[in-house]
Amino acid sequence: WEVEFNAGPQGWCVQEYLEAAPVEDGGGRPDGRDPLPFDVQTDLKEPVAVTAEELDAAIAAERSDSPLIGLGDTWIDVQEQYSINALYQAAHAVHESYWGLSNIAQDKNNLYGWNAKDACPAECADGYDSFEQCVRVVMERINDGYLTPGDWRYNGPNLSGMNVYYATDDRWDVKIAGIYRTLANDL
Repeated sequence: WEVEFNAGPQGWCVQEYLEAAPVEDGGGRPDGRDPLPFDVQTDLKEPVAVTAEELDAAIAAERSDSPLIGLGDTWIDVQEQYSINALYQAAHAVHESYWGLSNIAQDKNNLYGWNAKDACPAECADGYDSFEQCVRVVMERINDGYLTPGDWRYNGPNLSGMNVYYATDDRWDVKIAGIYRTLANDL
């Protein structure tokens, strides 16, 4: 579908994303901070109106056996501390850890693939005492390095900017954005 925005971008969109877009009458969440639309250019430093319970329920709706269920409070706390979108934090963890079920997640409590280099993913990946510790430590590092101007890794506070140095997969940003939209549709 070709999409035109008033005084804004013009381009093409898959129909499922059009169906998920907020309605023109201001529909969506009562506070106006609707988690959709979301794409690789969305500012990750813009908190989203979501509760810990909603995050946990969205994950459970997609994968009821995910050990990520229960991290909603941590993602909300980190959002409040660093202004990093909580739903992005969850989507990033889902992508990097396969819903918390990957070997690196299970063996090292590493939900974000931190230091899991292509040449030695399991051996090089950092280990954490818990999933909660991983979220707090890695999100602080992401905030300071990838989302803050002045750091050499900063290329904009969005997935596209992060993708320059965070991952070797050139579609990493698109994959996380897709997971984000899936979770947002489950809210």
